[in-house]
Amino acid sequence: RYVLLELIGQGGMAEVFRAVARGTQGFARIIVVKRILPELSFDPRFVRMFIDEAKISALISHPNVVQVFEFGKIGETYFLTMEYIHGRNLAAVMGKLAEIGRTPPVDVVAEVVRQAALGLDHAHGMLGPDGKPTNLVHRDVTPSNIMVGFNGAVKLLDFGIARAAAEAREQQPEGILKGKRAYLAPEQIRGQPLDRRTDVFALGIVM
Repeated sequence: RYVLLELIGQGGMAEVFRAVARGTQGFARIIVVKRILPELSFDPRFVRMFIDEAKISALISHPNVVQVFEFGKIGETYFLTMEYIHGRNLAAVMGKLAEIGRTPPVDVVAEVVRQAALGLDHAHGMLGPDGKPTNLVHRDVTPSNIMVGFNGAVKLLDFGIARAAAEAREQQPEGILKGKRAYLAPEQIRGQPLDRRTDVFALGIVM
């Protein structure tokens, strides 16, 4: 049902494509397909991480978080489909501004951070299917994970290394640090328990 149009990104675990979803009577919709890297498809640890991302992402429905549509498997390849944002990530915007020697207007900075904060607040307050708090923490709030649409919408990307805080403390191997160093809160560096304040700290650095 999906035709891959172009590779738009690749990380350590998956590759991301702009794609088109086709249906009956000529229906077509531009989406994003994120699939696990072929060489990792047979690594149970990486497959588990990818499945965890799908489960977490499926719980989140908010205008300031990229929406996940489907999680599936073709052959031995797992994939996610999600909404396509016509815009740029904040890292690209900041890079272009630096290249031309400009700084963004203060009101634009405030609006980008306001919308990102709304998305985070929704995720932080989510309840699981059992009605209990999920204690979700993104843990990687950085410019590359904040999309700015050409229509002015701001959306958070990639809850792929997010975990419920309690689960993260139980399962994260000692000495393993997830996230980008420049945006880490002190408790992340020290290996201490994380909560929503960890993401607020990182968003403050972004601002």
